[in-house]
Amino acid sequence: MNGLKKAMFVLFTVILCGAFALGSVQTASAAWPDKPITIFIPFAAGGSMDASARALAPAMEKALGQSIVLINKTGGAGTVALGILANAKPDGYTLSAGTSSGIFRIPVQRKVPYKPLASFTNIFAYAAVSSATVVKADSVFKTWKDLVEYARQNPGQVKYSTTGSGSPMHVAMEVAAEQEGIKWIHIPYKGTMPSLTAVLGGHVQACSAGPKFAGMVQSGQMRILAVHTQRRMGEFPNAPTMLELGVNYFNDTVFSIFGPAGMDPAVVEKIEDAVSEAVDSQIFLDFCKNFTTMPMKMRHREYTKLLEDGWPKQVKIFQKLGRIKEPATVPR
Repeated sequence: MNGLKKAMFVLFTVILCGAFALGSVQTASAAWPDKPITIFIPFAAGGSMDASARALAPAMEKALGQSIVLINKTGGAGTVALGILANAKPDGYTLSAGTSSGIFRIPVQRKVPYKPLASFTNIFAYAAVSSATVVKADSVFKTWKDLVEYARQNPGQVKYSTTGSGSPMHVAMEVAAEQEGIKWIHIPYKGTMPSLTAVLGGHVQACSAGPKFAGMVQSGQMRILAVHTQRRMGEFPNAPTMLELGVNYFNDTVFSIFGPAGMDPAVVEKIEDAVSEAVDSQIFLDFCKNFTTMPMKMRHREYTKLLEDGWPKQVKIFQKLGRIKEPATVPR
């Protein structure tokens, strides 16, 4: 075989092998899924994240034609489940629910067992979490401005509660304090209900609370001074956002579906479509109503951009608040 024929033979062989490999990948993608899919839930049963995943599952199963196995993998404010997922095979059969905080808020403050911006396929964000600053219904603080002005005139006299140091609710209040040039005292509690109860008991004047604030407002026990969502909430259309009040912050925590890095784009698209259908299902819309969350549809490309843009923003926030000098985790 002369040189030219040999070169052509090698080229033909390479093309044939490549075509065979591509055909195999396409066949595998077309067949997916052909067995049950496991989705980790990173928080305990009964909470809003657990309920959201269980509300999505029935419609996802119908769309994908396979059963979904939900397994609670709790711990580390959601980082344990993500740490396990990071080492899973990227075949689409092992996924995890989670929050954006597990990618760009918690890893900034403490070391986690994964690379936040490199270890995952950020498949879909399906719900936005609500939070707000609330006071007792009979409080002398009728508006956000009332609270801020009192704190300005009485440094260190206003106490507010949250679910914990470094949480989005804590960050909201401290960003406001830094921007307004005021000082108030943070009192962390283990959970939203204890932090809200502290307001009712007169131990603190205000609470920066997660979704459970809604029930107390609707029952007439509390009043909203400001919501932390990017836009006004449908349930409370008269409550202004912090952005409207001049505070450059909104709670960007979203509920999401993640996969390991390196997933087949065709499989990712199938999961995107299935979650999108599930967000429209009545069982999921009922979840949103019951847990005061807002349904959303943010696909892989857009969600990945949100997380990548959010990392430096979170670093800057925590540096300005004096909580970190440098991120605790290397992002990539």
